[in-house]
Amino acid sequence: ATILVVGGLILGLALRPAAQDLPFSLLLQTDARYPFLRPLIGVTTTKEYGEKELAPLRDAVGNAARGLPAGAVTRYSYYFRDLTNGMWTGINEMDQYDPASILKIVVAVAVFKQEEATPGFIYRRLTYTQDLADINRGFSFAPPIALTVGQSYDVPYLLEQMLSNSDNGAKDLLLANLDQPVVDHVYTDLAIRKPNDDNSAGYTISPLEFSRFLRILYYGTYNLSWENSNQLLKLLNKATFTSGLVAGVPSSVSVAHKYGEHIIGAGKQVNGVELSDCGIVYHPTRPYLLCIMTEGKDPLVLGNFIALLSRVTYAEVNGGAKPSGG
Repeated sequence: ATILVVGGLILGLALRPAAQDLPFSLLLQTDARYPFLRPLIGVTTTKEYGEKELAPLRDAVGNAARGLPAGAVTRYSYYFRDLTNGMWTGINEMDQYDPASILKIVVAVAVFKQEEATPGFIYRRLTYTQDLADINRGFSFAPPIALTVGQSYDVPYLLEQMLSNSDNGAKDLLLANLDQPVVDHVYTDLAIRKPNDDNSAGYTISPLEFSRFLRILYYGTYNLSWENSNQLLKLLNKATFTSGLVAGVPSSVSVAHKYGEHIIGAGKQVNGVELSDCGIVYHPTRPYLLCIMTEGKDPLVLGNFIALLSRVTYAEVNGGAKPSGG
């Protein structure tokens, strides 16, 4: 009997796959406030998991990029994730870029977290001050602000201005009224390095890393109500920037996305630009996450390039789409 038991244990261990051979791992949140919990944030899968199935997509994207005139795009990164099965592929998906305005998604998550922690926050009216206006003026190439100094605005309006119109004044006003730990937790919960509180210059992020913010909203796996996650994505679907991801899909398809533009230069000298567009494309049967970050000289060229890769992606997904169900 002893021999049978020992033999069974050995056989069981032999048949058990090694942890490093598994195609997935769990992304668990560690919060010192809750030592007995390890909330599940998401499931990460290896690139090899979908390598065979997504090879045609990756090849199509690479061929499209190689077809550009020399020098049109200095560098680019591409990250695709099928939201129905977790398979993903990418090209330079770990390269780092200045996130610019795409981090406004983090601010929005923090706003809803603040409301859940201190009910009534979202009904407050916040006043745009001269000090906040001076913050924006301190940046070279700062875009115009829709807010007026001395005027008060309700939080839902500021959220819409920040996400749909990418207004920096709305972002600064919301940040000034959020508890800093609430903002910090959005980064630390997802094991993503956060910007310096005093000076975010030089902060970078990769498409693969940034995708975590979108995934927790789509799957509803973050410690945020489904209602608030849905509302945030609904605002992202109203984004007025339509020259990137949106331009590559049919007009009937919803895209919840955020773009960011970082000017490379000093004073009035422009040496280049980084343009990013990351979002969720609600394909009828195979919704997917797509994050494209680029660098070049002309933002219009970069926008067209993102649209091209978005178009190629949608065509490949659409061609291989399978009926839902089963």
